[in-house]
Amino acid sequence: MRKKSTSASIFLVLATLFLSSCATMSPQGTAPAAVSTQTPQDAESLMQQAEKEKKAGNIPAAFKHWERVVQTWPKNAVAAKSLYEMGHIRLQQGQPEQALQYLDYLIYAYPTWNGIPRARLDQLQAFWMTGRKKQVMKEATPLWEASASQPDVQVDLAAFMARSYAAEGDVETAFDWATAGFAVARSPEEKKSLAKTTDALLKDKDAATVNRLLKRNPNAFMKVFLDFRLAEIEMQQKKSDTSREKLRSLLAQNASHPAAPFIQAALRGSGPESDLPAHPDRIGSLVPVNGPYASYGEMVMKGLSLAKSDWNEQHSGQQVTLVVKDAQAEPSLAIKSFEDLVKQDGVLAVVGPLGQKAAKGVAPVADKLGVPLLSLTQREDERAPDSFSVPLMLDNRELIRSLVKYCKVKLGYTRFAALYPEDRYGQNLSKIFAEVVNEFGGQLMASVSYKDKSTDFKEPIQKLMTIAKKNAPPTGVETTPFEALLLPDQVQTVSLIAPQLPYNNVVGVTLLGTNLWGEGPIVEAGGVYVEQAIFATPYYADSQAPRVRAFRERFEEVYQTSPSYLEAQAYDALMLLLQARAALDPASIDRYSLLQSLFQIHEFQGAAGVYSFSADGSLRRSYQILQIANGELTPVSF
Repeated sequence: MRKKSTSASIFLVLATLFLSSCATMSPQGTAPAAVSTQTPQDAESLMQQAEKEKKAGNIPAAFKHWERVVQTWPKNAVAAKSLYEMGHIRLQQGQPEQALQYLDYLIYAYPTWNGIPRARLDQLQAFWMTGRKKQVMKEATPLWEASASQPDVQVDLAAFMARSYAAEGDVETAFDWATAGFAVARSPEEKKSLAKTTDALLKDKDAATVNRLLKRNPNAFMKVFLDFRLAEIEMQQKKSDTSREKLRSLLAQNASHPAAPFIQAALRGSGPESDLPAHPDRIGSLVPVNGPYASYGEMVMKGLSLAKSDWNEQHSGQQVTLVVKDAQAEPSLAIKSFEDLVKQDGVLAVVGPLGQKAAKGVAPVADKLGVPLLSLTQREDERAPDSFSVPLMLDNRELIRSLVKYCKVKLGYTRFAALYPEDRYGQNLSKIFAEVVNEFGGQLMASVSYKDKSTDFKEPIQKLMTIAKKNAPPTGVETTPFEALLLPDQVQTVSLIAPQLPYNNVVGVTLLGTNLWGEGPIVEAGGVYVEQAIFATPYYADSQAPRVRAFRERFEEVYQTSPSYLEAQAYDALMLLLQARAALDPASIDRYSLLQSLFQIHEFQGAAGVYSFSADGSLRRSYQILQIANGELTPVSF
């Protein structure tokens, strides 16, 4: 009974349209176009009601509204829109014959409606479902050409034809259609859809078939899919270090390619869509809740909580919740907490942990499970191309680069020296400083270390001067052989070194510092001996930059205290993740897409700096140069 009733409804609707169109048909019998694109208010109201019913799943009620629109305004574009909606839904319901009754008439009666290319695509899909495959293959190319102004239709047509030819065993033509689709695809979602189609097309193909496609000289972009399939076949046949290295190399060279998630999945040994739960509205946090580092965890949580509150207040349709787990410095505890966040709570991504040891323990697990991890740690090594772990704290190399660049470009300095502590930090900073000075065409006159917890620096200062003088050309004038001296140490130690410099003939030089100088009262502690000194830091709490001032005022309003760098960094970490999430289609958010969206962020204005990512996940951020002038800290720029 229902089928007869539906058929009768279709007949009445189309009969009404046919009689209406007959009155305006030309002598040659040309079908009329929609005569108006100005939607009457009553028609707009009915269309909104239909859309509301469709979203609620009440399809019969939606059809009644669309049918009324068609019957009441047959010479308006809303009639064409209504016919398309009904035909499209019947197609989605697996009723191609009924879909064609709407689509065929729509295409005949409204040939100039802007939705005709999409309707013709639905028509081809219905033809395929009813066995008219030759007709589909005949009409696909003309539709492609007619859809030149609607690349989104071309992308969907290419994916449909690639699947269709693949189903018929014609891999070559299917691959050609996929190639054509990528040529016009614009959005990440379109490329993701075509990538899934292409991967499915090649998934069960043997090496002979793939090599046959390679002999047809595909472009470099499409060749990545074929190279991946060959590497995947080798990996499946013999899981050796060599075959795995081929995949890693391919991923490193194509980190932003749409095939990257499939390569990543092969390296993890699972499918691109993980079986693990993933709730788009949940972000995890790994912080020390208990123990000696709990105070730092509390600071992170203040930044994260404020970011969550600000985001939810400004984005009512994209709410987020935080799930917090304890993560001490012990890697095993951090790993357990991370796995709980992912496997039990289904968080989309994780912010933390704080310590290097914990972060190094969690990072491999994040890679294995495919979960984005924004660790609140400094980058120590080059980031692996297939890694989901992104160190978000300052990069010492970039910080030193900012400092030396300012000296070279703004101050014109070419001769540098370093006096550093004999600990891991000091040795690392002195090495980076030497490399960066050389990078900018400067000369490192001397680099000398001193023992930890020293209070008398006469010996290392004199040694520094002796080496520097040997490396300096003779001038006949007794001067300090370098223009700038790096002191990468805490404020307390710098305040002891600075007064001893002029007593050991180190005069007229500019002292250089790192972010450690921003963690103490450098002006008060160093006094006149640090006048004109400069240092670089990712966060300056007293900055008058609008983004920093707004964060500081908001933080002070909520917590009645001023924010530190750690709190600002935690705030930015969550905001970066949420910004990346907001750029994705809410219906298809997954963890890899989130990571790739994160890497698309450029010039993000954060509280603790300006952030930009490259396609491989390398982070570049801004650093504030501060100078001590007239007993005050002053931001400088160049």
